[in-house]
Amino acid sequence: MKGTISDEIEVNVPANVAWELYGTLHLSRFIVQELPTLLNKVDVIEGDGSTGTVLKITFPEGTPGIPYFKERFNIVDNEKRYKQSQVIEGGYVDLGFTFYGIRFEVNEKDENSCITKFTVNYEVEDVKLASHAFTMFEPLQTVIRAAKTYLTNKTHI
Repeated sequence: MKGTISDEIEVNVPANVAWELYGTLHLSRFIVQELPTLLNKVDVIEGDGSTGTVLKITFPEGTPGIPYFKERFNIVDNEKRYKQSQVIEGGYVDLGFTFYGIRFEVNEKDENSCITKFTVNYEVEDVKLASHAFTMFEPLQTVIRAAKTYLTNKTHI
C-alpha cells in the first residue's frame, strides 16, 4: 500500500530566509535545540547538507518503538527550494515500511511571505501499519509550526 500525507503553513518571512533553515543542516540542529523531546541528537554520517548527505537521527531515551533512523538527502535543490529525503535504516524501515520519504518545499507567496509545505510518501506491505504513518506525521507538524515561530521571531528582533 502506498500513501501520501501533506500539510502546509504560511510563514511571514521571505522564502529565501525560510530556506536558510529548511534547506540546510540548521533544521536538524534547530529541532535538537528547540524540540529536545522529539530528537536527542543528529550526527552527520556523510556530506555537508547537500544531495547525498546521510544523517543519523537519535530519539530521546524512552521513546517507544524506534531508537534512531538514518536519513539520506536524495535531492537538495537550492534554486527551487525543495529537499527530498528518505529513511534508509532503522526507524520506519524497522517498523515495516518499505519506503518512507519526506519532502520539504518553500514556495514564495510574495516578497515577505512564503508557503512551507511538507509531504510524506510511504509504502507498507502490512495495511495495518498505514495508520501509523499519520501518528508519525504529527512530529513533522510540530517542527513546521515551531520553525514558523522561530523564523517569524528571528526576523522581527
